Amino acid sequence: MKVKQAVLYLALGVLILVSADLCAWADTGPHDAQLQVLGQAKLTRAKVGDKVDLKVENAAATLSGSVLSIGLKERAGREVSKVQGIVTVTNNLQVADVAGGDDKLLDQIARGIRLYPYYTIFDNIEVSSHGAQVKLSGQVVQPWHKEDIGRIVALVPGVKEVENDIEVLPLSPFDNQIRWRIALAIYRNPLLSSYAIRADPPIHIIVKNGNVTLTGIVHNPVDKAIAEREARFAATYFDLTNQLKVETAMAKASP
Repeated sequence: MKVKQAVLYLALGVLILVSADLCAWADTGPHDAQLQVLGQAKLTRAKVGDKVDLKVENAAATLSGSVLSIGLKERAGREVSKVQGIVTVTNNLQVADVAGGDDKLLDQIARGIRLYPYYTIFDNIEVSSHGAQVKLSGQVVQPWHKEDIGRIVALVPGVKEVENDIEVLPLSPFDNQIRWRIALAIYRNPLLSSYAIRADPPIHIIVKNGNVTLTGIVHNPVDKAIAEREARFAATYFDLTNQLKVETAMAKASP
């Protein structure tokens, strides 16, 4: 009798476990499907591209396929992670290659930075690229300028990696006074007026701890010398370095 009871209890326990598994499967299947639909809707609204695949199993999301930039890959991961109920996100998206090589990539990056409305003559951004791996350097006057420019570059088609080494200049009323005095002296000079009316004035004034650096591009050596002369007499500073590049010299140096 005791043996029969033990067998009965064992069979009952197995039945309960199987029923629980079936219920869990029944609950999980539709739940995963719902999460996948919600995640796909977020990806569509985020405009990450039409080559992104999303799969959800046991509340774990997996992204596969390809996007045009590292910025879109990161955006896709962020959007899916926002879906309530998704526990983890595995981002296996690949960044597609874009024709044109590093030269075309650098041109697109430079255009994106020029269109950034808060990129001023007191900022200086330098960009290098090797195999779609982009490195940013230079200086900006605000920390959010660095973050914004990093995001802009990450969204350029073909960019697979961004190393953001842009330096945020220290906040200093003394440095700020130097910046404005030199800028007014340079851009109010009649011989340099053609630079002042451009949408992106090419002469940049970088000031750090009282030290001044002129960067950018001018048409000829005379303009470079005039810009330096105006800067030297405009304000009190510790040191001045003229790193302005001359278009004619650059044209001769290019193959």
